[in-house]
Amino acid sequence: MMSSSGSKIPPVPDSFVSALISLGITTGDPAGIGPEVSLRAAADPSLRGRCRMLLFGDAEFLRCQAANLGLDCDLFETIPAGALDSPALLPERGIVDIPANGPIIPGQGSRTSGGAAARNLLHCVNACRSGRLDAMVTAPLHKRYFNEAGYHFPGHTEFLAHLAGVSRFAMAFLTERLKVVLVTIHVPLRTAIEHITADAILEKLEILIGEFPRLGLPCRKVAVAGLNPHAGEAGLLGNEDLERIVPAIDIARARWPGVCVDGPLPADTLFQRAAQGEFDAVLALYHDQGLIPVKLLGFGEAANVTLGLPFVRTSVDHGTAFEIAGKGLARPDGMLTAIRWALRLTRK
Repeated sequence: MMSSSGSKIPPVPDSFVSALISLGITTGDPAGIGPEVSLRAAADPSLRGRCRMLLFGDAEFLRCQAANLGLDCDLFETIPAGALDSPALLPERGIVDIPANGPIIPGQGSRTSGGAAARNLLHCVNACRSGRLDAMVTAPLHKRYFNEAGYHFPGHTEFLAHLAGVSRFAMAFLTERLKVVLVTIHVPLRTAIEHITADAILEKLEILIGEFPRLGLPCRKVAVAGLNPHAGEAGLLGNEDLERIVPAIDIARARWPGVCVDGPLPADTLFQRAAQGEFDAVLALYHDQGLIPVKLLGFGEAANVTLGLPFVRTSVDHGTAFEIAGKGLARPDGMLTAIRWALRLTRK
């Protein structure tokens, strides 16, 4: 090949091509916007030459979706799931064909669509655990149809931990300005309060303090949110902060003297302080306490990361959006964010 000046452009070395990070993209519930945002993100010019991306899903359905979006279907090479068992070089962009085993109608979730989403995850996790893929990025599934298909888990995080064979894990949400880890995840608020114990807090602190440096994330100052208003006002507004959170923090300070663990701190001001750089990470006690500030700070700018898995897993910060599925309206911003975080964390 010749450049405009007439000089030869050297070919890309095989060693560079084979060294590209390989990502598995599970396209989520196929009746939702997962296929659309996955295809658009995989076709984004800014990611070409930076990584391999294999989309897991029904190849015929995904190719139809790509055509409807005006994407070049030739960009994606279709490969059977069994091809991941061989050492052959993976394509830079591909679709791992996992048949949906039934009709899929965009915007109409079903037991079939829930089962398809689960099988995509099963195949992708196997490829990550075997070393064929370096990390996985997940599009959203719908918990109702996921459970109707026979997969009785509260969500992605718990299912992935089960598949990976780990019992200690944590959900984190990462943005450039704010990084949050949760003590409890997908449980009713009444139950969450019962689960917020000193042992649970200490376990999540241990995961956070161990995993953040491994992933190249700063972890010098960690804040623990209070449970009650004003972190209980020294017991005037409830004893949970004194009886459950303070003992865990005392043990953490003794166990990790190189990390400043502060708290319990009033949640109504804590997240602003962290976003301004006062803390490297915040340990939030329950789902909405941690996710409302993250999504308010920048919806679509956060990546959901599962800490404790033997591979990197990131995800979008939005749901299936059945109401706009198949209409060409879904933007891939959240998926692009999740992909970029996967690349960043995998490099570390």
